[in-house]
Amino acid sequence: ESVELLYCAFASTLETMVLNTTCQCNACVNIKALGLKIVMHCGEFAVTEIGGRETLSGPDVILAHRLLKNTIRETTGIDDYLLVTQQCVDDLGVEAIVAGWIPHTEEYEHVGEVAGYVSSLPDVWEFIRRQNENKVVQSDAWLTITAHSTAPPAVVWDVLTDPMKRTQWMDVNGVTTDGLDDGRLVAGGELHCAHGPDNEVAIFSILDVRPLDYITLLTTPRHNVALRWTDYVVPSGTGTKIVSLSAPLFAVDSGEPLDDDILEGLVDQVRTPYVENLERLVAMANAVALT
Repeated sequence: ESVELLYCAFASTLETMVLNTTCQCNACVNIKALGLKIVMHCGEFAVTEIGGRETLSGPDVILAHRLLKNTIRETTGIDDYLLVTQQCVDDLGVEAIVAGWIPHTEEYEHVGEVAGYVSSLPDVWEFIRRQNENKVVQSDAWLTITAHSTAPPAVVWDVLTDPMKRTQWMDVNGVTTDGLDDGRLVAGGELHCAHGPDNEVAIFSILDVRPLDYITLLTTPRHNVALRWTDYVVPSGTGTKIVSLSAPLFAVDSGEPLDDDILEGLVDQVRTPYVENLERLVAMANAVALT
C-alpha cells in the first residue's frame, strides 16, 4: 500500500504539471510520458561504505536491479507496474493481496527463474480517484485526542490497523475481520472485537480507509447510540502524530445527534478508554521502531 500511495502521489503531481505548464520545450511537452516501474524483493544484503557513502551489496540486491530489465510490458501490456517477487510475498505474508494479480516469471543467467506477481499501478490510481471520502474533520469534531510516537508513519499505521496488534493495544480478547478485499481493510468491512469474560463482540464498521493517512470507523458503544470517528496518521519531524477526531454521538434509530447536555456527560466515558488505547498503541509502535 505504501508503494501504491507513492505511485498515486507521482500520478497526481504529473497531472497537475501537465495542466499547469505552458512551456513548449521537449522536456515539458513530454511530461505525460513519464512513468514508474517498481520492483519489490526481499533478501539478504551487506552494508558497505564507498567514498564516504553507504551502499548495499549482495546477490539479492543485484537481483532486484536485474528485475528492472524484464518482459512485463511485452507480456502484459502494462507500462507502469509493481512487480513483487514470490520471495517478498512469502516474507511479508501478503498472499491474499497478490492473489488477484498477474503471475509473472523472469529468467536470468546464473539466477534461474524468478517468480512474482504484477499489478497495474494506473488501475490503482483510477480506483483511488473514484473513492468518496468519509472522514471527521476538525471543524466537526466533538472530541479530539492526540498522541505522538517516535516510530515512522508506516509502523504506526501497521500497529493501528493490524487485527492482531489491535487486540493488544485495545486490551481485548481478540479482533477478527470480515468483508476484507484481498486481505485489505476496505470500506464496508468490519472489525469484530471480543471483550470481557463472556467474549461479547463489538462491531466496528469501516466507513473509509486511506492507507498511511486515515481510517474512519463506526461503532455502537451502547444501545441506540453510535459513534463515528477518524484516526489520522500524520508525519512529524520526530516521528508520527496520531490524531483521533470523534463526531458527536448520535441516535441509531433517528440519526440525530444527542442533546448537548447528554454529550457533555459522556465526554470522559469516551475519552478515558481511548486515551489509554492510544498510549498502548504508541508504546507498541515505539518498541517496533527500536527493533
